[in-house]
Amino acid sequence: MTTAPRSPASTASVLLACALPAAAAAALLQPATAHAAGPGRGIDVRIASYNTCGHGCLPSTRECVDTIGRDCATKLRPWAGGRAAQVADDIARARAGVVVTQEIGNNATPSQPGVDVESFRAPLTEAMRLRGYAEAPADYAGTRHPVDGYPLKSGAGRFTYYDARRFSHLDDSGRPLPHDLLWLPDSTEIYGKTMTWNTLRDRRTGARFVVVNMHLEFRRNGATDPNGWTKNWDQVRHADARRTAEHLTRDNPATRRLPIVFAGDMNSATREDGASAHDAFADAGYADALDLAPPQRRHGTEYASFNGGKIPLPKGDKIDHVYVKAGTPVRQWTLVPQTTAQSGAAWDLLRSDHNLTHTTVRLAVTR
Repeated sequence: MTTAPRSPASTASVLLACALPAAAAAALLQPATAHAAGPGRGIDVRIASYNTCGHGCLPSTRECVDTIGRDCATKLRPWAGGRAAQVADDIARARAGVVVTQEIGNNATPSQPGVDVESFRAPLTEAMRLRGYAEAPADYAGTRHPVDGYPLKSGAGRFTYYDARRFSHLDDSGRPLPHDLLWLPDSTEIYGKTMTWNTLRDRRTGARFVVVNMHLEFRRNGATDPNGWTKNWDQVRHADARRTAEHLTRDNPATRRLPIVFAGDMNSATREDGASAHDAFADAGYADALDLAPPQRRHGTEYASFNGGKIPLPKGDKIDHVYVKAGTPVRQWTLVPQTTAQSGAAWDLLRSDHNLTHTTVRLAVTR
């Protein structure tokens, strides 16, 4: 599926000079995208993943119920009232070349007819545009399950943004590069679940690469979903990651010869065989960028990537990951804690119930 893109973002860039925690600041000494000298040496791209909790961390219980059909565990500032702009600030401070975001709204359903993904997408896209980023196509409008015909709900809300000075989702002639949705039938969200992928072009070298924006099933093992099904959800996450990896690296002629980065909220830290995204990607020849980064260039590793709206931020496991081809040079890996405060209200201190993570990887120049 290739459709006309949204209006291109302004190429004006606003790099904010806000202070960062010391651990993250060290990593930012590296440029977001550096071009190596000589042919075939590759390009360095800083890839970030950020579950923004746009429609999942609303200010009140009433808004939570109206928007997602249940209470929200974490109450944060209104999305369009400034929180979307704060999320964009986080991304700009990290100097991300590309960022995959999750939970930017849902489409309307019979039970929540007033929900509109655009009310969440539009404030973030505008804030990102003002900071020099463009939105890659997602093609959610009118999307229905290819077999059963029901509308896409939970698959919506994943949008990928890129630094418009450096990259484009268009070819040299201004035509959209390949991109699409991938349906994931193993996840049983009652209104569907997908992954999105985009081909991007480096403006300077012409190199092309693929970024896959993922958000795997969130339920814990033994939980019952809206269909009344109880499953081993770790096995579902493995199946969906395997399907995604096989489609992009093996079955899709538009992507299988290009460097591919799989990034997003995998909703699990396990590495169990047959029951983890990590195992599925390893079987496809991919590795976690955190494992590939030099130990001295790993920053913020003590923090959990899901903070749960807790102050102080919890330490521990990572559920947000970036996977690259095994052997890919990884310059650094950083988790940026949203606050180092030991007390206070999440409303005042947090932009999301996840922390942003980013990694700088060297991708082969493939045209």
